Amino acid sequence: MVVRELPDDLTFSQFIADAATKLVVIDFYAEWCGPCRMISPHVERLSEKYLQVVFIKVNVEICRQTSIQLGINAMPTFVFLYNGSEVDRMMGSNVEMLETKIIQQLKESIIATSDERIFLEKFVEYSQRMQIYEDEISQTLARSLIPCDRLMEASRVNGKTNKFELLKLLLNWFKEDFFVWTDVPKCELCGQSAEKSGVMEGGLTEEEQKWGAYRVEVYKCRKCDTNVRFPRYNNPVKLLETRCGRCGEWANCFTLCSRSLGLETRWVYDVTDHVWCEIWIEDLDRWVHCDPCENVIDTPLLYEKGWGKNLNYIFAFGLDHVRDVTWRYTFNHFETLRRRNSCREIVLRDFIRELNVRYASLMSEEWKKEMERRYMKELVEFISPTMQVRDGNKVEEQGRKTGSEEWRKQRGEIGDGKSSGRVLMPTEQEISDKVFCLEYDCAKDQYGRGVDLIKSWESLISKQENVRRVVDQMNNVAYLCCEEGKTSGELCWSFDFGVQHIKNIEFRLDGVKKESDDLIRAVICCGDICTVIPPTGELELKMIEGSKVDVKIYLLSEDAQLFLINLYSGDCVNFHIKAYFS
Repeated sequence: MVVRELPDDLTFSQFIADAATKLVVIDFYAEWCGPCRMISPHVERLSEKYLQVVFIKVNVEICRQTSIQLGINAMPTFVFLYNGSEVDRMMGSNVEMLETKIIQQLKESIIATSDERIFLEKFVEYSQRMQIYEDEISQTLARSLIPCDRLMEASRVNGKTNKFELLKLLLNWFKEDFFVWTDVPKCELCGQSAEKSGVMEGGLTEEEQKWGAYRVEVYKCRKCDTNVRFPRYNNPVKLLETRCGRCGEWANCFTLCSRSLGLETRWVYDVTDHVWCEIWIEDLDRWVHCDPCENVIDTPLLYEKGWGKNLNYIFAFGLDHVRDVTWRYTFNHFETLRRRNSCREIVLRDFIRELNVRYASLMSEEWKKEMERRYMKELVEFISPTMQVRDGNKVEEQGRKTGSEEWRKQRGEIGDGKSSGRVLMPTEQEISDKVFCLEYDCAKDQYGRGVDLIKSWESLISKQENVRRVVDQMNNVAYLCCEEGKTSGELCWSFDFGVQHIKNIEFRLDGVKKESDDLIRAVICCGDICTVIPPTGELELKMIEGSKVDVKIYLLSEDAQLFLINLYSGDCVNFHIKAYFS
């Protein structure tokens, strides 16, 4: 979590409101204060270590009213706020004491607030829902409708059932031959689709309650003017009969079908209103994303990159465990963390841990060890967003396909049509020279790669969102910043060095406006490891594993200015990456 700088007194209340239920640590400092300068880099380090804490810096000479309001008369002073109220404070530059107080406050704030309890309560019910799919009679009914023999035979590889192939075949059958999407229901009397407008909530009948309907939508038939009921059933056996619905019904019924074929399944709930499944594939030794209503498999970034959803919380519910899998489905983890304001991270982790402790008490020691092994492997996956990218998978970029265009537009899931750009690979000459070098000059808006000059910052970008280049003729400067009206932006350069063994990588970033230091975050990801580029802008990496490297820069505010440079400064380098091959 980046340390935020309070720009003026008027913004203080908004900063506190943005922190929501998180612990806030405010660092009151002065430019002339030696101890303040000494502890400042340690505060940055703590902000990267305790991501569940919001760190705010307040210059007492600029924000005098805020300093007076909180009774600040010595620097540095650290004030701790929780839910807008002061819970502790400390004066001086004792780093150990500061970290101790942070840990103490996090421990004391682990009890959920009333709003957090409301947010978490529904997940207790969701954690129990997988039991309904284990019923033998329900599974038998599902198998009686699935062309099991045909799917099993078609998924055989070298005489053995390949579960990944079986899953793909089951998914395709379910989408193409079995289940039907319902925007609005059809009238049972005349067969016409009902009116989309004027839908009402109706009372549940005894039959609808019996089959687990949680609500019913009532429409008017446009032809015969009769009421058309659309019960939203939760019982997967009833859905085997109705074979229609929206994403909730699709995921619900498909989970029963996949369990009936012996596939280990998790039901996945996205708080921003979507559900799907994950299937454990032994040959891959990992959970595989599976969306039945879209007929999409193993494309976890579909919702963020393709649909354009701003995801925050995604949970997977297995038969004997619960996991927060948000990080499998998001690429920009910094932005995702900023949106997670419904519950403090420490409270959420404790809640999930308690649920899993109950499950663990019923497990054999052997299975408990297997679950721990899988969980550790998942955590490694979550650390690096690049592990969720599926190279060459164009589905990752597509918007939502199911539902009417009007409905998808209303939900903001139709996608923006953006696609990933280039992945840079070494030429034969660069392989021969055993060195790859790329540089960018923002004043000229061109890259240099050996003797080649390539115009436009966008030309070699792998991905960009909400970023533009500005030429300020009045001040004779150029820079990259957020698009007008946007509060954040993202850039990514992708490199694939193939079979070449990378000895070391040199990186240099120049031209970050001083006031933008805490508004820009730069990261290099190599294999499973992502390294934050320090404030100096220089970094050298050695002992590189893997061949793929991503350089990502996040603009965290509309005020961030990247690659700031004088238009008449001559040959300058704002971005430099050099890889040496052994």
